[in-house]
Amino acid sequence: MDQQIFKYFQSAIETTMVVGDAFAEPIAGAADKVAAALLAGNSIFSCGEKAGILVAQLFTDYLALGFEIERPGFPALNINKLAADDIASERYAQALHTHGSSADILLVVSAGQSSQSIVSLIKAAVDKDMSVVLLSAENDALLASHLGYNDVQINLGQFSGEIVTQAQFQVIQCICTLVDHQLFGGY
Repeated sequence: MDQQIFKYFQSAIETTMVVGDAFAEPIAGAADKVAAALLAGNSIFSCGEKAGILVAQLFTDYLALGFEIERPGFPALNINKLAADDIASERYAQALHTHGSSADILLVVSAGQSSQSIVSLIKAAVDKDMSVVLLSAENDALLASHLGYNDVQINLGQFSGEIVTQAQFQVIQCICTLVDHQLFGGY
C-alpha cells in the first residue's frame, strides 16, 4: 500500500513538472487574454465535460469570488450551470449565444474525444467573435481545428485518466494567479 501511495504522488509531481515546463507559454498567453478581457469590461465563460465540469466551475469561482487575494469579483459565468436543465446537444452553444458577446473569453476544459456539444460550443464562440482558451485532452484534434489564429490551446493530450484532470486543475490555478498578479500587482 505504501508503494502505491508513493507512486501516486510521484506521478503527480512529475505531471506538475511537465505542465510547468511544457506549457508555460500558452498558460501565460491564456492569462494575458483573460486579464485583457477583464480590463476591457468583458465577461469570462467556462465550460467542461465529465471531470472537466468541476475544473471549469472552479475556474469560474476563482474569477468571480477571488483566488489568492481578496479583491472584487470578476464577471465570470459557467456554461454548464446556465445549461444545466437543457438536454439538447446544442445546449452549451445556445447558452453562449444568449449570454456571450464579442470580445468575451470562453475557457473550455475538454474530457477528450472531441465531444460534439463542445465542438458546437467552440463554433458558437467563434461565430460571436469571442476568444477561446482550450484545455484539450486526448483525441481533441477536431476541437482544435475550430480554433482561430488568436485562440489558445493548452494540449494536455499526453496525460490520461485522472492525471489530465490534475493537469487541467493546475493550469487554471496558474492562470488565475497570473490574472490576479497582472491586474493587482505583486502580493
